[in-house]
Amino acid sequence: NPNRRVLVSRQGVGVCSLITPWNFPAAMITRKVAPALAAGCPSVVKPAQQTPFTALALAELARQAGVPKGLINVVTSSTERTPEVGRELATHPLVRKVSFTGSTAVGKALLALASGTVKRVSMELGGNAPFIVFDDADLNAAVDGAMASKFRNAGQTCVCANRFLVQEGIAEAFAEAFADRVRALKVGHGLEAGVTCGPLVSRAGADKADDHVRDCVGM
Repeated sequence: NPNRRVLVSRQGVGVCSLITPWNFPAAMITRKVAPALAAGCPSVVKPAQQTPFTALALAELARQAGVPKGLINVVTSSTERTPEVGRELATHPLVRKVSFTGSTAVGKALLALASGTVKRVSMELGGNAPFIVFDDADLNAAVDGAMASKFRNAGQTCVCANRFLVQEGIAEAFAEAFADRVRALKVGHGLEAGVTCGPLVSRAGADKADDHVRDCVGM
């Protein structure tokens, strides 16, 4: 109809609360902050309490690069005060969007908090990724893929394989080849020569991994 006109206007939503995990402390921040900046939205970054210095360093680099003051802000907190800080970031009336990467339980809590003021939300929550191997798979390629998936960043990634589903015809060969590769890993300080698997991020993380191993061995 020549007498009608439809206009689509894309506008920044406003202040964004960006809550990031510790396992990729730089990448998780930049992938959230960059699109916010591109849309003209100020960001308040809440890094994980285990990795605050990466966030502070990125903010300083942004300042040196000429990013105007107030566009990238970092709020750190102790473990004890993290729930309080998260609640403020999800409920403050000036915040218009909440982006969170982390556990499903925390994501659900943030969704409930953000709903009070109907904020826009983006949630990247924990999964239970299966690694599937069929009988006709290339055994070497399957083992290579399993090693990369399971032991990248010492297994501390949100896309790390949590379980292996292997077809019966290749199960024994896959298990043997995979076990050989795991035994060849050298665990130690990440900056030492020859080390192929660094440490876990915390004592709690190590204890959780130990519990998983004991549970599997006891089955």
